[in-house]
Amino acid sequence: MSDRRLCLVIVLAGLCLVLGCEFPTTVYGRLVLKPGEDGDVRLAHVELRDSAAWDSAPVYTQAPGPGGQFYRVSFDFPAVVPGSYFLLAWQDRDTSGQVSDGDLVGVYGTTYAPGSPGKPVTVYKGWTVDVADIELSTCAILDVAATGSRSESGDTTAFTYTFNHDAVLNSLLIAFPGQSPLPDAGAPGPKVEDSTYSSGGWSTGGPMPTGLHQLEFRGTFKDSAFDFRVAVFVR
Repeated sequence: MSDRRLCLVIVLAGLCLVLGCEFPTTVYGRLVLKPGEDGDVRLAHVELRDSAAWDSAPVYTQAPGPGGQFYRVSFDFPAVVPGSYFLLAWQDRDTSGQVSDGDLVGVYGTTYAPGSPGKPVTVYKGWTVDVADIELSTCAILDVAATGSRSESGDTTAFTYTFNHDAVLNSLLIAFPGQSPLPDAGAPGPKVEDSTYSSGGWSTGGPMPTGLHQLEFRGTFKDSAFDFRVAVFVR
């Protein structure tokens, strides 16, 4: 900073002390695209929320400022009420209205992971808070789709299932109506994204039941454990 600018800042600060000026409470930072990702951070928006669960509407929402590049752009909230917030930077690619698989997402203080709101941003009256770089990456949320059907004779039941991402299945339990869950011994192992797998030939020696069946999938996805219970209606 030049001597002239430094003197000007000192003079203005002195005037504010004399006149009782109040400095604005602001939050600013940059959105950056994680290396190796495809996307445009200029299409995202930034939210400040007062709940770690993201179960309420954002308190503040701001679009990035003009200019910038697809991999880096600035944003700022010029007037924020003092408090503690969770920052979510997000491009709702599927227009679902909630963070979902395939969206471009980033949070403050850490790399985004599903279910993690990041670290809180604490804002005090009159402070200017720089949250630095918010790294955005494509959100990967595991899901499984399953169907079931009986044979024409009604004496066997088969199920099919598909994961939307590569995953490792440790166990599959199938609960027929009114019965205890049965393990599918052949189900465990790596599962490839968008591939269809079968659990077939289930028979009790008589007519197989119709109605709601429950399939429980347990395994790992990106070094985290998952446990899905999927209701399947069989006619």
